[in-house]
Amino acid sequence: MGNRELMGGRKIRIAYLVRPAEGGIKVHLLTLLSGLDRSKFEPIVICPPRISLFAEVQEKGIPAILLDMVGEISISKDFFAITKLRRILQELKPDILHMHSFKAGLMGRLAALSIARRPKLILTEHAFIFDERTTYLKRALIGGIGWFLSRFTHRIITVSNALKNELISEQKIEPSKIVTIYNGVTFAPIERKIKNGMLVGTVSRLAPQKGVDYFIHAAALIAEQFPQARFCIVGDGPQRQSLELLAESLRIRDKIDFLGFRRDALDIVRTFDVFVLASTRESFGLTLVEALSQGIPVVASRTGGIVEIVDDEISGLLAEPGNPYEIANQVCRLLADPDLARQLAETGARLVRERFSSEVMINETQKLYMEIL
Repeated sequence: MGNRELMGGRKIRIAYLVRPAEGGIKVHLLTLLSGLDRSKFEPIVICPPRISLFAEVQEKGIPAILLDMVGEISISKDFFAITKLRRILQELKPDILHMHSFKAGLMGRLAALSIARRPKLILTEHAFIFDERTTYLKRALIGGIGWFLSRFTHRIITVSNALKNELISEQKIEPSKIVTIYNGVTFAPIERKIKNGMLVGTVSRLAPQKGVDYFIHAAALIAEQFPQARFCIVGDGPQRQSLELLAESLRIRDKIDFLGFRRDALDIVRTFDVFVLASTRESFGLTLVEALSQGIPVVASRTGGIVEIVDDEISGLLAEPGNPYEIANQVCRLLADPDLARQLAETGARLVRERFSSEVMINETQKLYMEIL
């Protein structure tokens, strides 16, 4: 049966619900929307007004509806947002409501469950919900909510198998409801940049789980072995000031460039001799894929979805999360052995372009839409 026959000769209307997000979720959704088959699907984005996604989807000719949603849990604000979302869904009558992140999934499903013409419900989880600071009570509460709402959810997409395993173990979600669809990247051509000296860098939000403090500690150790090395941190976040103070205390502030948020981050990555991702928890690692795709040798933490991207000693080098000595040792191996670095980089570029293309992500997502309809 064809798509048009299935929906009575009209396009399949999909409403995308997004919480306040400027990082990986935004990139993921824009990539998906850019390749969505518009002859079959009619996308509409529902998102908060104070994020750049609102303007960017409109530039692509996709309608966007404002919903004043906050990132954290707020009983009063969430109640009003759910009430408004319920009215929006009643007017739109989407065939599918595709929610992105736990918060959007919570609000979207609560709104959808109370309307007569309920859309098919898909939730994409982009990140781990729990960490070592999460209390037992909070784990139990969130896990229970996740399990209950999953009973009314047609599919849950995870961006890595590591994230899928967490949902199964922590929220007791039925494995048959979960499918892993890796984040996809629209790969830019590989461009070699002229490199002077040794430059080791990272692109990351400056937040605790990203392990940038371990990168800085590792930088101090690397500088002892390679005094000519320099370091670069692209990204911003709540830890920036404390990280700059850490670099000063380790007496390597003059060797580290804190560049903040940059729209030309990929061009900067092309100048790196080694790319480092020192996260202590990482559900996927989009910046890691982008660095590998440019033929940059990488050192990354052996955690979460990273091990699904990097094959240790084949496409990159792995280190134990939170261990700056091991991170430094692996970086020094690459700086001291250009042949090893080149071999790993070439294999890494080939493998990620095969495994993590935007075309694969878009096709698998569209196939899922048709499957649940």
